[in-house]
Amino acid sequence: MRKSKENLKIVIIIAFFSIFLLVLLIVYTKHISSQPAYATNLTNNSKKPIIKISNAKIINIENIIENNNKNNTVKEEIYEKQEELEYITKYKNSNEIYIGTTRVSQEGRNGIQTITMKKIYDNEGNLIKEEQIGARVTKSSLDKIIEIGTKEQEKIKKTENNNSKNISFNMALNKPSGLSLEQFKKVLTDDKDKNKIFENNAEYFFYIEEQYNINGIFVASIGIHESAWGTSRIAKNKYNLFGYGAYDSNPYNGAYTFSNYSESIDLLARVLVKYYLNPKGTTIYDGQVASGKYYNGNTVSAVNVKYATDKNWANCVYKYMEYLYGKI
Repeated sequence: MRKSKENLKIVIIIAFFSIFLLVLLIVYTKHISSQPAYATNLTNNSKKPIIKISNAKIINIENIIENNNKNNTVKEEIYEKQEELEYITKYKNSNEIYIGTTRVSQEGRNGIQTITMKKIYDNEGNLIKEEQIGARVTKSSLDKIIEIGTKEQEKIKKTENNNSKNISFNMALNKPSGLSLEQFKKVLTDDKDKNKIFENNAEYFFYIEEQYNINGIFVASIGIHESAWGTSRIAKNKYNLFGYGAYDSNPYNGAYTFSNYSESIDLLARVLVKYYLNPKGTTIYDGQVASGKYYNGNTVSAVNVKYATDKNWANCVYKYMEYLYGKI
């Protein structure tokens, strides 16, 4: 009996001690789990963890948004404007009229196109950039049709302008050069014209003089300068000798595409006569009057003011004019 009591006493002591250890373990576990956990990295030379405690502050989202708005230096404005869509001129051969003469069988009619533009400003409201991002036709234009005479006639010597070689930098360009069709073909036949673009289209520089009262040599010189004698990508792929419609920011995609070179020659001649070479209200072709929107005079340097951003453009074009006139 005495031995049994001693055994029972030992069991109770062990049980009490076990409960005490269990309580300590639970308390310790709760205490440890309540402490923050930190990421650890191992150094290259030791397997012992190096504890790195973050010193980051609480992030204020509203402050970040506000600061971002303050630092946003670019603002964009999208707007639309309407412009006249110049008609295209089609040339057709006719054996009803004599060689060297033309006849208008259908008058052209301008359409309207809506241009989508984008302006970009800095945070002080200063304009950084303006570019065209789209265009759509809202009123179709009507082609003008000009018949070119192919009928043979007895050759008659044409009286030519005796002053055709008397050119100057300040000569008026809103009147014909005085050269004959044969002379245009002569001066525009040149070894520099590798693809014979100007040689094969010489007659159209003559026809625009008859139709629109403009110096065809001046227009040809612009084409030679802008297209490098017809070798530019825009000239070859888009039949556009003048880069017409091109913006400095994206010249190739902005440039108009034509069906043939005669269309681009005719269109540029009309644009120059209507907007650049004549003051507002001047009676011009097809009973129309000049807009004079970009008029600064009727000389090559006056056209340069609004036509080209290159300040040396007029000098380059005039050099080609001198070159061509010198071949007469």
